[in-house]
Amino acid sequence: MANIKESGEVISTDVLIIGGGIGGLVTAIKVKEEDPDLDVTIVEKQTAGWAGKATKIGGILAFLSPNNDADKFMEFQVRNSGFYLNDQELLLKYIQSSYKAIEEFGELGAKLARTPDGKFVTIPTFWAPEWSMTFIDIDLMLPIMAKARKMGTKFFNKIHIVDLLKKSNRIIGAIGFDIITGQFYIFKSKATVLANGSCGYKIRRFWIAGTGDGIAAAYRAGAEMRNAEYGNLYGHTVWQDTDSGMVGHQFLVNAQGENLSKKYLPNEGPTGVFLPVQLAVGLEKEVAEGRGPIYFAPPPSTSPFGEMRVDLPKLSEWSRRMAEKEKKYGLPPDVKRAIAVPLHGETSCIKVDHEMKTSLEGLWAIGDTSYAGSAVAGAVASPPGVTPGSGIMYAAISAAWAGPSAARYAKVTPSNAIKDVEIKAVKDEIFTPLRRSKGFPPLDAIATLQEITAPIKYSLRRSKKRLDEAITRLEELKEKMLTLRAKDFHYLSKCHEIKSMALCAELTFRAALMREESRGFHFREDYPKRDDKNWLKWIILKQDEGKMKLVTLPIPINKYKIKPIN
Repeated sequence: MANIKESGEVISTDVLIIGGGIGGLVTAIKVKEEDPDLDVTIVEKQTAGWAGKATKIGGILAFLSPNNDADKFMEFQVRNSGFYLNDQELLLKYIQSSYKAIEEFGELGAKLARTPDGKFVTIPTFWAPEWSMTFIDIDLMLPIMAKARKMGTKFFNKIHIVDLLKKSNRIIGAIGFDIITGQFYIFKSKATVLANGSCGYKIRRFWIAGTGDGIAAAYRAGAEMRNAEYGNLYGHTVWQDTDSGMVGHQFLVNAQGENLSKKYLPNEGPTGVFLPVQLAVGLEKEVAEGRGPIYFAPPPSTSPFGEMRVDLPKLSEWSRRMAEKEKKYGLPPDVKRAIAVPLHGETSCIKVDHEMKTSLEGLWAIGDTSYAGSAVAGAVASPPGVTPGSGIMYAAISAAWAGPSAARYAKVTPSNAIKDVEIKAVKDEIFTPLRRSKGFPPLDAIATLQEITAPIKYSLRRSKKRLDEAITRLEELKEKMLTLRAKDFHYLSKCHEIKSMALCAELTFRAALMREESRGFHFREDYPKRDDKNWLKWIILKQDEGKMKLVTLPIPINKYKIKPIN
């Protein structure tokens, strides 16, 4: 029998963390704090410490301060954002963990906004009662990576993990390849943590470049998914190169000057700062009926924060450059500004329990791999989930739950042997696109998928007819993807990214087709009302003998404190 080492480089570790962003780094530290003797390895497709969204959007952290009321925030979140699809027990645990996470960022060496007397800057949010925010500098991951390395964490960069290794119902490692050299890697592990992000279909580089590698690998291995129908869209208003972000949709007007937020959301109230579904559908209607373009017409000052002085050099420099760009390229303040409303789709649907364990033994999923699947956020696109500023927070908090749990498991779990014959078959499949002299280019496949996932008619303004159409187009794309061709290892990585993204899209569309009601960010024109009688349920998806199986799981609303009002 051939030795497994003949198939590739074999790395054995106690805890394997796939993803070197903020969640993966915090997980490594938490594992080492639980048991310093455990061997911990982080594998990152790009460069650990610089990967993920935290380096792009580091700046805002949302949390419950000691002066905030957890019960009041829970009441708001479940009734106005999650619409009862929350796991209320886990949401409360998250809320109660948030301030500790803020303190730990400071202990890890990240630079937080502080007052002259050294206290954290705490700002009440305008989008949710009893919830606060603060600022953190955008190099937050560097001191955290340094600590993880100092504690003995090993790092492997530029390695695309394609699939998980499984024995019975237990994950025993992962396999992938170096995107520069093509070296094949076999990682043997006792515990494996997915920390490699959500799926955003590469629609916009700023936030949603995630390709769902971990989600797809978990699904193929047999892990359960939850709340995939909420992997749809949310939005910002953007003019020129400046993202208005949190203060955008209230100031949208059509060509006749009508305020569209008042027109489509007359009783909005504090529903959050991202573009609500009703308004997004309304914008499409305005343009289709000839009242476009849509303009952004804010009052002279739209900042909810005012002029604040915070000792955060990198964030301050970034803000200065953005202000200069707006001054250089923006129109005069008395002129309406035509805008775009980029709508982002992020799927984060791996189902986890209160320690971030998946339904497969030996596998945990944290951060944006499981934000929606944890049901912390409920019936809303996750991220942003609970509120803006919660993406980094959820990554760090879920890492703090998963790390000790994975460490305890790894400490008492023996290693498993991996058969070379099984590895060779999977390896051959992974490298197949490289052996084709001609075929379907992966970038063309990605563009085709974006044409299916991005349009409002498929993602936000849903109906059975259009969802069936989207699924049909997706099946046609998957058929063409059987001939994907890679001209080098970089393009081989793109081939596997499109496979993961197409699977994530199918999870979202099939779950959306099953949910015959409208709730939160899931809107069905053919079922426009919320139906608590029939749909106070989670939709669970799982691979079953090669097919996607969907079942419902009733919300245990009777044991929860907050119940629907009749």
